Amino acid sequence: MVASPRQPPSPGTTPPSAAKSAGRGSIVAVRDPSGIVTLEIVAGSRSQNVIDARFLGDLRQSLDELEAGPAPRAVLLCSGRPGSFFAGADIDRLETILGADSAAIEQACSAGRQLYARLSSNSWPTVAVIDGVCLGGGLEIALACDYRVATSAEGTLLGFPEVKLGLLPGWGGTVWLPRLIGPGPAVEMIAAGETMSGAAAARLGLVDACVPAEKALAAARLLVDSATATGVHLEQRRRRSLPIELAPEEREFLEATTGAVIQGRTAGHYPAPPAILEAVLATSLLPALEAGAIEGKAFASLARSPVARQLVRVFRLGEKNRRDRGIEADRVTPDAASPDADERAFERPAVVGAGIMGAGIAAAHLRAGCAVTLADVQAEALARSVPEILQEAAWDRSRRATDQARAVRLAGQLRTVTHTSALADADLVIESVLERTDIKRKVLAEIEGVVGPEAIIATNTSTNPIAKLAETLRDPSRFCGLHFFNPVRRMMLVEVVRGPATSDATVARAVAHAKRLGKCPIVVRDSPGFLVNRMLMPYLHESVEMLRAGVDPRKIDRAARAFGMPMGPLELYDMIGLDTAFYAGLVLNDAYGDRIEPSPVIPAMVKSGRLGRKSGGGFYRYGGTGPRARIERPDDGVTAVVAPYALPPCASDERTIIDRLVLPMVLEATRVLDEGIVRDGCDVDLAVIHALGFPPFRGGLLAWADTIGAAEIVRRLGPLAEFGIRMRPTPRLECLARDGGRFTG
Repeated sequence: MVASPRQPPSPGTTPPSAAKSAGRGSIVAVRDPSGIVTLEIVAGSRSQNVIDARFLGDLRQSLDELEAGPAPRAVLLCSGRPGSFFAGADIDRLETILGADSAAIEQACSAGRQLYARLSSNSWPTVAVIDGVCLGGGLEIALACDYRVATSAEGTLLGFPEVKLGLLPGWGGTVWLPRLIGPGPAVEMIAAGETMSGAAAARLGLVDACVPAEKALAAARLLVDSATATGVHLEQRRRRSLPIELAPEEREFLEATTGAVIQGRTAGHYPAPPAILEAVLATSLLPALEAGAIEGKAFASLARSPVARQLVRVFRLGEKNRRDRGIEADRVTPDAASPDADERAFERPAVVGAGIMGAGIAAAHLRAGCAVTLADVQAEALARSVPEILQEAAWDRSRRATDQARAVRLAGQLRTVTHTSALADADLVIESVLERTDIKRKVLAEIEGVVGPEAIIATNTSTNPIAKLAETLRDPSRFCGLHFFNPVRRMMLVEVVRGPATSDATVARAVAHAKRLGKCPIVVRDSPGFLVNRMLMPYLHESVEMLRAGVDPRKIDRAARAFGMPMGPLELYDMIGLDTAFYAGLVLNDAYGDRIEPSPVIPAMVKSGRLGRKSGGGFYRYGGTGPRARIERPDDGVTAVVAPYALPPCASDERTIIDRLVLPMVLEATRVLDEGIVRDGCDVDLAVIHALGFPPFRGGLLAWADTIGAAEIVRRLGPLAEFGIRMRPTPRLECLARDGGRFTG
């Protein structure tokens, strides 16, 4: 039921003009000479069709008129917006529903199901012609039809993303999908919340045909001809109305195996996936008409849960971010305010540095459809990186494998060079060389010397101050940070770092470009650690302090995972690399040493050769090396490394561990806001979710703090005061506690 990012338009599904047509607000009905009526939909005021109150009213009236007038031979549903069938329910309408009581929510679900059911309650067949995104309630509309034709366009994506909002489909999805593709695949599709292509939907049986966009209407008419000649659609409806024949042992196996998978994925934090399994199994046992009531009750129960409330908030933050240009309206110059100035797409982007990050950034450009130039002085490094870049860029998430044919096609979009002089025509250059200030300054000066005066120059630094790097540039107004996170394909966040001299136009174009790459850009002011590393610093630091006090590393990491983090802080240290963490820590310790004293443990670990996964051992021993190496056990030698720096024993219950890990992050967030590092707390919450894996079901760091309350946080910090300034309430926290204020707006 959520809106999706804009997809590229696909031609060919808009119906041709006909002799008879009638406008119905968001629906135009066109009757051709053969008697086929096409309902062309343009719903909502956004770039995508969305289900809102006006559309539902127009659909109801259109069906009234079809039933009252001359019977059509068939009805086709298609979109008048190329590249969008339906992006789901309008989020404003959804929030209104979520704010109602259970009875009202169930009634809204029932009304929606009854309206959709009318699409297959008359003698004529109905076909949904799906071109572009078809999500949530939009897919439920398609399921309510007798047949579905999807286009093979790249932007055609089908799915039920409701689970990502803590919900399940509420207008028939859990009833109709199992009857179409089977209960097991239906649970997997709905509980995972992922999208699939038209071709994948055809293989699954979700759609009856997948064809090029220009042939979609013809394919729909072939289905109509077959249905009207044989009446097979009426028999299909009869079968769909019956319970699903599911043997008791098959049901028990599905419940046990799928339930275990769901528990493994969610760790019990998200109620929607197990509710989806329960609903699908329950609705499968009943006639479709009775099954709808079960779905409605399940939807209402989830809709009133705190998890759904927080996940909807996170979705709202994402929507806000997609509309945000990254600059304050009252600071925009006339030139920057022009779309030509700040949203003009870069046509010739380039990346300098073929290391892990540079290769990942180049792959992200290819994946987004951009031709890109990759430069590195070492020809061997370029040669090694190209196959990995193409494999990464052509990764097919649905198949969990690289699309080799696409990789071959993308090879023509990747240009490699060994001299920065070859970047003269680039309009964006992202420097991603070794994280050393002297090297970066030298490379940036070389880039500025060859590119044109309108080109934007960016650095993918994670620690170097933008102001310091800009000192060698003649025009620092066109320079900013574009800090991607590793691995680039998976990590959504990009920090757009504004230096003291960075212009609004530069920031706005950098923000727009990050969005074109499918990322979530957050604009941050130049400061040590920017935003994410600064928020991560106390989390990591406190875990080592507890280790020094004798707390078992597994206990620390288990507590963090139980809280909802994807991995514990010591596991994260090992994944980052203890040597990398050491050098990043030097910058942060210099800036914030008054509250975060340098830990002697990290350099001692590095000196002992324990670098983390990359070396096969850090705080844990690993079966192999690299990012996919599995933990075997805690490294027995760590005790000896830590022993010289031991601290007095401390409390180690789960609640105390979480307070020590997370409350200092809250304190740091209040400082970040006071210093104006970000523009508001929404940026903090999005950043910690997308870059640090902070659990979305908690709504983000500051949203979680609001569930605790400022006064309670001050109380919890009391017993931790012995650890010094890093655990002392900040003035902002004390003010919120005194006045009963909230961290979030």
